[in-house]
Amino acid sequence: MQYIEVSNKSVQEVVDSIKEIAPNHKFGVLHIHNIKETLQSKGKKLNEDCQVLDICSPNVAEAFLNEDITLSCIMPCKIAVYTQDGKTNIALNSVAQLVDDINPDLIELAQTTQEDLLKIIDEAK
Repeated sequence: MQYIEVSNKSVQEVVDSIKEIAPNHKFGVLHIHNIKETLQSKGKKLNEDCQVLDICSPNVAEAFLNEDITLSCIMPCKIAVYTQDGKTNIALNSVAQLVDDINPDLIELAQTTQEDLLKIIDEAK
């Protein structure tokens, strides 16, 4: 499942908002991938703006990884911010579903984490 919110802000404004808001929820933005710029540097063209944020909570990471190191393959969480049909979209894959596929015993923490990320997105939009 994927959650998508539409924003009236530009891609860069949403990215900047997420960077500002995330610490209020004990998350940090580890890296921002500017997909359009990366493709341009390789001589390729992307018609839309697209940035992907690697976002993580140290507390959540510690809990997940100490319980099941195989969860590292879905970490850090990713929030995509992109334009499509003239609108700015903010997308998040379901953390609960991703974790449930690997270790259903950790679904409660995954759901809480997902709720926190959706709050960040809601505030940033």
